[in-house]
Amino acid sequence: MVAPELVKSGMITREVRAWIKDNVEPGDGYLQTCESVEKEIVARGGAPAFPTGIGVDEVTAHYSPQKDDSSVFDERDLIKVDFGVQVDGYLTDTSVTLTYNPEHEALLEAAERTLSVAVETLRKDTRTGEIGRAVSREAAKYGFRTIENLTGHTIERYVVHAGKSVPNIYTPGAQQLRKGEVVAIEPFLTWKKAAGYVVDSTPQTIFSLLLRKNTGKPDLDGFVTRIWEERKTLPFTPRWYSDDYGREKLTTILGELVKRRIVRSYPTLVEASGCPVAQFEHTIALEDDGMQILT
Repeated sequence: MVAPELVKSGMITREVRAWIKDNVEPGDGYLQTCESVEKEIVARGGAPAFPTGIGVDEVTAHYSPQKDDSSVFDERDLIKVDFGVQVDGYLTDTSVTLTYNPEHEALLEAAERTLSVAVETLRKDTRTGEIGRAVSREAAKYGFRTIENLTGHTIERYVVHAGKSVPNIYTPGAQQLRKGEVVAIEPFLTWKKAAGYVVDSTPQTIFSLLLRKNTGKPDLDGFVTRIWEERKTLPFTPRWYSDDYGREKLTTILGELVKRRIVRSYPTLVEASGCPVAQFEHTIALEDDGMQILT
């Protein structure tokens, strides 16, 4: 049986995704969009499972704008909004791609179609390699390719990436998903001529707590305690804490905690050849008698 908190999380996710489709448009700021999405989540009784991510064109994942980000969406952009909702640690993960540029429509439609094929494959076969095969074949039918080094993933309470990966290409000997697991399926598509993989870039705007360890430094230990009480090991962004600590001090604290391997930082990921990427994502619970699309 799916936990009621997980069902509620999925319901909030669906509502906020619909809100994004109806409200995000050219001229909106990256920061404004993230803050609005997170407010919509809270207003519905949830909390962000991780910082809302904005990926424009080749920026693919792990970028969450900070307080000084004045970037706005352009009519030419391919816009990805990646967000998650948690209710008492039970979380769902989703992403939606938007565009007002006719040049991107085919890529967007192919990405959405590919997600549908991935979900239908999961109904019949829980081998992750077969899901990857179906995803890459469907992308190729439309003249696109998948991002080979980004995957879907299993989810557990307070853990976004819980250990098993769902590739977007065929992977022999891949893992099998089991009943009772929750999994995020997320095809990433790009142009056929693209490199087809992502590389690390800057800045680093998302972090997560790896362990609770006393350093003997009040500033560091106090921040770690606060993150544990508020987030456990769920990702966070400096934007949420800069008003309380000040940006310079917070940068120093995070830098020291990363150095001590108490906190992990996530680099912004970009498509290696600079080609645009589209993404759609669902979170699915695998049940004894089938599966439930939560988002």
